[in-house]
Amino acid sequence: MKRLKLPMTRKLDLALFLVLGLFPLSGLLFYTQLIEKYMVFLIFAWSLDILWGYAGLMDLGHAVLFGMGGYVMALSLSAQNGVPEFMERCGITQMPLWLQAITSPWAAVLVGILLPALLAWLLGRFLFTSQVGGVFFSVITLSLAQVFTLFLNSRQDYTGGFNGIGDLPGLALFGEPLTLTQSYYFVFAAVLLVYLFCRALMNSRFGLILRGIRENETRIEFLGCDRSAFKTAVFAVSGALAGLAGVLYAPVNGMIAPNDVGVEFSTAAVVWLAIGGRGSLTGAALGAMLINVLGNMLSEQFGAFWQLLLGFVIVLVVFFAPEGIVGKLAKAVKERG
Repeated sequence: MKRLKLPMTRKLDLALFLVLGLFPLSGLLFYTQLIEKYMVFLIFAWSLDILWGYAGLMDLGHAVLFGMGGYVMALSLSAQNGVPEFMERCGITQMPLWLQAITSPWAAVLVGILLPALLAWLLGRFLFTSQVGGVFFSVITLSLAQVFTLFLNSRQDYTGGFNGIGDLPGLALFGEPLTLTQSYYFVFAAVLLVYLFCRALMNSRFGLILRGIRENETRIEFLGCDRSAFKTAVFAVSGALAGLAGVLYAPVNGMIAPNDVGVEFSTAAVVWLAIGGRGSLTGAALGAMLINVLGNMLSEQFGAFWQLLLGFVIVLVVFFAPEGIVGKLAKAVKERG
């Protein structure tokens, strides 16, 4: 009877999920809370990977979609006891109708996922039918991130301005607040479901066509596939997943601010994929977790110099493994036969 051989990437996935699943048993409460936030980043990394890694569309403003979901959830949580405090300080005494509509956390979850998906679909519909792609797509999304950040900073009455929206309650289920361990495993379950969804989607005919678009758009169109429709569809799916990550991030982090959703966070996700290996869900997850954990360790040990050291590590990885860590490992395994 033949033994079932798992690909190297599946083994890495299983190892990562095993570590994440067992981590709360360590009893390290601070780091459990930290890893919980990093797991949210895994969802965000996968949302960008299916867009850039598989379809070849580098979105330099992807955090806008993340931020839309996060701010919708933050506004909902801050309005549970009436008009939020930051709105009252700006002279707003009655809750706006649009805020009343998302007062229910479940409504906020739905809107926080669908709104970014809708924006991505509309933007993709306009850009891809106009044959806009490549570096022009990246520049447009980068500009969108700048505009979104300016909007958040300027509308202090509705977004909290530079300070953002803070003092948010943690995750709750059916009105009952979750403990740290319960919250952790709730996020862990969401991560597993998103992983399985992305893996199934990218292994389907849809995923194969996306890879074909990444490699040779013209040939895919000759085969009868509408490349603009597939690009728009994956952009919308990517937006929905980024919105879901934002929805989870707001209660898990306890606050959300413009710094969490601008150009800096968008480019950070690009670095995660470049380090881990884009076009691989394993690489996206490994890169996101590795960079964030390493960044936290360096900040604890080296204070103000940690970003310089992290940048040095990133340069080394890019220099010695331009295909990413997972790509380098896969190449080494293949050479060994």
